[in-house]
Amino acid sequence: MPEPKRKKTQKILKISLSDLLKDTLAYIVANKRFVLCVAVVNMVFILVLKSLGGISNPFSILWIIAYYLFWCWFYRNYYNLKPYIFSKAIFSSLSPSTKALVIMFLVTVGIILMPMIPLFLGFNDIYLNFYEQYTSAVENLSSPKDISASLIEISIICLILSLMAPMLICKPYLAWISSLRGTNASFKKAGDKIRGNYATFVIISAMLLFPEAIFDRLDAIFNLQNWLSYTVGTLIFVYTNVIFAKIYDFFYIKN
Repeated sequence: MPEPKRKKTQKILKISLSDLLKDTLAYIVANKRFVLCVAVVNMVFILVLKSLGGISNPFSILWIIAYYLFWCWFYRNYYNLKPYIFSKAIFSSLSPSTKALVIMFLVTVGIILMPMIPLFLGFNDIYLNFYEQYTSAVENLSSPKDISASLIEISIICLILSLMAPMLICKPYLAWISSLRGTNASFKKAGDKIRGNYATFVIISAMLLFPEAIFDRLDAIFNLQNWLSYTVGTLIFVYTNVIFAKIYDFFYIKN
């Protein structure tokens, strides 16, 4: 009787946070002109969106398409894949990016609606008071009246996002990069690749989310007309994409 085939177990790879940060810094230093140009163009995109009045403007759809193509170009350029704007790779990348947006939308709606569930179940006035405080805290995020309270609320939100980021952001992002390179863009494969690195990805996400949120808050407090948040946000976003490129290199190319 033939022996049953043993299922192959994939080796769990552990990414080093210190090595990742060193590799990211080394790339930025070695390609400072390219990174600076990317940051400047990203800033121009943000200012154009501001002049349009945000995504509520019908013309913002053209901005979204151009911005998406810009970051497609960034990764194609990073991996020296010519042509940098390759229609086949871009169209294939729409599948993981659309799937990620749908998942994030559903999770966001779930987070917003979840506190309302006990109200429909007939819970007493004590929970109603809690819910009113919850909604008031969310509204206060855009108000600089109570600095200490707003920073605490922002910290809680960033912490929650950091805990969810490995599955909601990191895995889809790696699948999207893979699609741009013309390789397997499966969410499952991305999840298998980063398995065992949850804590590291939470730390990375927190390092990227907290500074931007704090500077955005300081911008509102001191009425800096969004210039501080735009500048810091641009630098962090460019840095984020370089980090994800290095994460992809570790899990998909080096190993």
